[in-house]
Amino acid sequence: MTNAIPSAATNGSARTWNLVFAASFLGLSAWTLIADLRHEAHFLLQTSLSSLFLGLFISGWMVVATLYAALPKRFILGAAAISTSRLAFGWPLLERMDLRSACLVLDLLLAVLAGIYLVTALRDATLAGRPNFHWRHCLAMSVAGVLALIVSLPVNYLGLVHLIHDLSAGYVRLSPQGVDLQERIFMKDGRHVHLVGMAHIGDRSFYETLNRNIASPAEGRRLVLVEGVSDAQSLLPESFASGEIYGSFAAKLGLIDQAVGFDARPNPRNEADSIDDWTEAGVDFRRADIDIQELSPEHRSRLVALLSSLEQVNLADMFKLPDDMTAMEFQDLIVQGLLKQRNDRLMEIFAESAGDYTEIFIPWGAAHLPDLERRVIALGYKPVKETSRRIIDFASLLRRS
Repeated sequence: MTNAIPSAATNGSARTWNLVFAASFLGLSAWTLIADLRHEAHFLLQTSLSSLFLGLFISGWMVVATLYAALPKRFILGAAAISTSRLAFGWPLLERMDLRSACLVLDLLLAVLAGIYLVTALRDATLAGRPNFHWRHCLAMSVAGVLALIVSLPVNYLGLVHLIHDLSAGYVRLSPQGVDLQERIFMKDGRHVHLVGMAHIGDRSFYETLNRNIASPAEGRRLVLVEGVSDAQSLLPESFASGEIYGSFAAKLGLIDQAVGFDARPNPRNEADSIDDWTEAGVDFRRADIDIQELSPEHRSRLVALLSSLEQVNLADMFKLPDDMTAMEFQDLIVQGLLKQRNDRLMEIFAESAGDYTEIFIPWGAAHLPDLERRVIALGYKPVKETSRRIIDFASLLRRS
């Protein structure tokens, strides 16, 4: 049986709804493109709601189009494919270009597709004459929707894997099995420098393995340059200053806090014995970090505002930065205040101390290490070895939950 020819009223309804969806799609696509063009900071700090609304619109559009055959599949599925890539940090374009460029290219493709759809809705008489319902269209859209959902999972995963690897210069690696942190060893004139990726929480075995490695027999003495911002004037929120927030979060996941697992600082309840044990093993520890009061007043106030906001996270806070902080101000805090300034102090201590030791361990947060690696290489050190350690095992995490 053939489909009945749509009536004039049906034609008008199909044309109207296509124009509504085309105009909405174009407006949201243009908003996203303009918002991203105006965003000057790193794209991970893009807090505009435009891409969120665009994604929700396309999802709703697909649901409506499953039952309403007057909305053509080619535009909907094209929009779904491009938006999935955009929300996956631009993967697979991310393999060939930086994050900003990949996202802007996809933004432009969405706007172009929306423009073509709008022109088609205005001019194409066959589009206006599509039936309201057709079982083949419904079936095709249902299958396409399920496939789009399934495909979005690996696409988003691959985008996240690439982005993490790129931002950390490979010091952090995500896989289906877990999260691995890298230790890279550099050598110059017989001296070894270990850049060891660290995180605030992780599996106990990660820290135990690192402790054994540092304490293993070696020729000459070892120096461990310890990370840890001090807070002599008690400027930070208490939960962060005490480490309570990391400890409670780790306990919920069955992990442990770095301060508990990593013996790179003396046990406060048995300080003398701990120092003696490490000294006897040929290992010295030296704090190589700054105090909060050494940050500029602007960086200090932004850091306190940021940490205070993290104590009271709510849905609204997920889409904005605290205390009316701009994305550029936040990026400046992270890059200049919390990374560069602390790395500067670390390298000052390194320059003062390196000559007295055959091995120097720098177990610092992985975000610090790409910059530190560039500085170590600039001093003439050459990479000689890389070791991977699993800090979070997903299978173990699931068993404990």
